[in-house]
Amino acid sequence: CVIYARYSSTKQTEESIEAQLRACRAYAESKGHVVIGQYIDEAISGKGSKTAARLQYQRMLRDCDRQVFGVILVHKYDRIARSLAEHINLATRLQSKGIELIATAQDFGTTNEAKIMRSLTWALSEYYIDNLSTEVKKGHVENAEAAMHNGGVPPFGYDVVDGRYVINELEAGYVRRLFAAAARRKGYKAILEEMAQAGILGKRGSPVKYTQVYEMLHNEKYAGVYVYSPKMPKDRAGRRERPDAIRKEGAIPQIVSREEWDMVQQVMRNKKQVGTKAHYLCSGLVYCGQCGAKMHGSESVKGENRYLRYTCSAK
Repeated sequence: CVIYARYSSTKQTEESIEAQLRACRAYAESKGHVVIGQYIDEAISGKGSKTAARLQYQRMLRDCDRQVFGVILVHKYDRIARSLAEHINLATRLQSKGIELIATAQDFGTTNEAKIMRSLTWALSEYYIDNLSTEVKKGHVENAEAAMHNGGVPPFGYDVVDGRYVINELEAGYVRRLFAAAARRKGYKAILEEMAQAGILGKRGSPVKYTQVYEMLHNEKYAGVYVYSPKMPKDRAGRRERPDAIRKEGAIPQIVSREEWDMVQQVMRNKKQVGTKAHYLCSGLVYCGQCGAKMHGSESVKGENRYLRYTCSAK
């Protein structure tokens, strides 16, 4: 036989890897099984969507096809998966190979009643994870109604103390300067270089880049607005609009005024429109000399300078 063990987070519990292995080895000894190997996945969820990421689980499945063992021991069935469909697929696959799966803490035997108990255990395992997800979402909504931090990394310029947003004055000073530069249609290069030289890093420990500045300038939290979406849209535009979001005006300490934030949004919109709606005398008549694709005219504004250019539509 072989042993499969897994835990879903880096936080050890009484069902940690060591405890699972110890329970499986004790069971094997009591039943006269010979353990010839073990497969261990650490800090990986048992949800169905995570199955492919469990490298040791996938290796065990490949070894099943080689039929080098006749029994798989796990501590409990939820160590294998928390998906009913995954349990059924695995049971069918193992049955075709003549391999038995035994949960040492849930050994119901081989009777017809035991089959029902196993199926109920599999279903309850999926129910548990789905119900947990629902409860977590409810907790997030309650936090949002109270304008509490809902996990993750706070925006640059803020810290979280006792679940509340508080201003990090050092970072907030740079945020204000970036907004002021955007409002005056100035560049950010000098500010970012100064931050890098001073060792001022983003919340994830890396230097602040232009892409982060772009997101910062669109973040309404800086104007004191708390925004939380129960279901986060996948696209960037949807994440900003979020019509179904819970919004709390004035729930977060302001770093920039509402007027300045609105002004910067207008500047950003104007920049975007200038680049896409520029018209040229030869529009539609110029083609790339290398690939033959149409050349599109574009315009960008940096400070008081306007830059006009043609770019290949295929690149």
